[in-house]
Amino acid sequence: MPAITAKKKPAKKGQLKAAGKGSENTSAPSFEPRLWILLAFAGAFLGLSAPGLDQWYLAWVALVPLLLASVSATGILAAFLRGTAFGIGYSLTYLNWYLGLQPLDWLLFNWWQGYLIAAAAWIIVSTHQALIIGIFSAILSKIPLTGSFLPGKRQGQWRLPALLVVPLLWTLVCNLICNARGATGVPWTMLEYSQYRQIPLIQIASVVGGVGLGFLIVMVNTAAAALYCTFQKKSKGQPLSADSKSIAVYQVIALALLIVGCLAFGFQRVGAPGEPRSAGVSPASEPPGSVLPPGSAGVPPASLNVTVVQGNVNIEMQKTTHRYTLVELLTHYTNMLRGCANGLVVLTESALPTYLREAPETLADLESLAKSHNFDMVVGSLDHDQDQNPYNSAFGIDSHGHVAPEAYHKRYLVPFGEYTPLAVNFMPEWMRRLTNTPAGGGFASGTGPVALNLTCAKVAPLVCFETISPGLVASSVRNGGQLLVNISDLAWFHKSLVGQQMLAFSVMRAVENSRYFVFAANTGPSAIIDAKGRTVQLSEQNTERLLAGKVMLSSEITPFTHWFVF
Repeated sequence: MPAITAKKKPAKKGQLKAAGKGSENTSAPSFEPRLWILLAFAGAFLGLSAPGLDQWYLAWVALVPLLLASVSATGILAAFLRGTAFGIGYSLTYLNWYLGLQPLDWLLFNWWQGYLIAAAAWIIVSTHQALIIGIFSAILSKIPLTGSFLPGKRQGQWRLPALLVVPLLWTLVCNLICNARGATGVPWTMLEYSQYRQIPLIQIASVVGGVGLGFLIVMVNTAAAALYCTFQKKSKGQPLSADSKSIAVYQVIALALLIVGCLAFGFQRVGAPGEPRSAGVSPASEPPGSVLPPGSAGVPPASLNVTVVQGNVNIEMQKTTHRYTLVELLTHYTNMLRGCANGLVVLTESALPTYLREAPETLADLESLAKSHNFDMVVGSLDHDQDQNPYNSAFGIDSHGHVAPEAYHKRYLVPFGEYTPLAVNFMPEWMRRLTNTPAGGGFASGTGPVALNLTCAKVAPLVCFETISPGLVASSVRNGGQLLVNISDLAWFHKSLVGQQMLAFSVMRAVENSRYFVFAANTGPSAIIDAKGRTVQLSEQNTERLLAGKVMLSSEITPFTHWFVF
């Protein structure tokens, strides 16, 4: 008899899920619009933990739906689509500041075109990040897992402990590989930044980095998913279910104790002597993530006056037909510089949008100001090498009126904004126009860290969103930087959450490297962050002001700075 006459019995309801990895129904349809919508909403819920939205506690549990959906998928494609749906909701919520790109009249687009382009950028970048989460889900769906903390055999197959495998996979895929610079990645939406206000907890970043904190967050979500699966009535065979209910409970308790240990380490580190503090404020009574009021008692000799010159030169002043000339910009900043105290003065990214070494009169004015007012300067401007390759740069001028021999050239360039990926050559002309930069055809990338050897300190400059790169910042500290200074021009994004999120990244970099971090933004917010991640001074957006405060210099190399060389 022909084999086709044999009929299979229809599977009972719930049988497929209970069967686990060993009995995937690869013929099952992957079109699940209702589930995708639910997962997108679940991702948006997790997105509320983003800096600026600040529902930080959601990060510890809101990844559970993604984990459950990934391991229960009936094939790799289904898992990928489920992860991508979750990632779309998460990324659109987290990256809503892209809508702040409009208005784009400085690029000669009218109001509706500006909204359309801003929305397109928002969706494209969010989709890119969502695909990375989709890749994570697809790989996760093919790994044989157990919800117990030790590997073991189940249904004749060895299974790996989800408590370690899931966070490791997340870290490799989402933090390191798919978001690497070489892959035009932008590791912006990392889970660890949600905790930037939890000052005692984030102190572990000095040892394991923000990436280690993200690992811990995913581990807690995995334990919660294992607990849920284990206590379900049909838990047998589920990839995330533990071997027993007691094991699922014990590993949750063990993780709770681990977090308590991290907090104990953090409180001890935050309370360590040597930081300038406001009079009458003790480490125990200070609210996590608080902004310390100006003024401090008992400042040690290693402290330094720092002034951020927040010029509030918006994008329309820079780019439209009413743009400021170089002379007008120099006059604007000169008037502000006269009010700066001695110490270190910081002018933001592209404050003087010219090739500074080729503008002798402008350079002479800056040198004279530095010498007469006895301050060192970090100045954002442009530079090029002998082959005329242009760079987005930071220059140093010391209090003797001497320009530091080596300028810092930005290493981590913004795709489409500062350089043109090869794929752009195949895009329509109107899209190619969006890649215009102050240098015309795009910038070249710097080759290494630079510590500006100024009179006051060895200053490690960073430019704009380089603060998202833990490896790049750590290399600047290993190169001798005693103080981290980020210069940014956030006018492109008008009044949005982009500045708040970059401050969160800067908090993490400060803790990882045990360095004061000066975040200087043209239109704000600007901030001075101490080595423990506390915001000492903070300015508002869209205000012209001098943000003054004190920082401490350090040559300490943390365990994280030593080992993180990616």
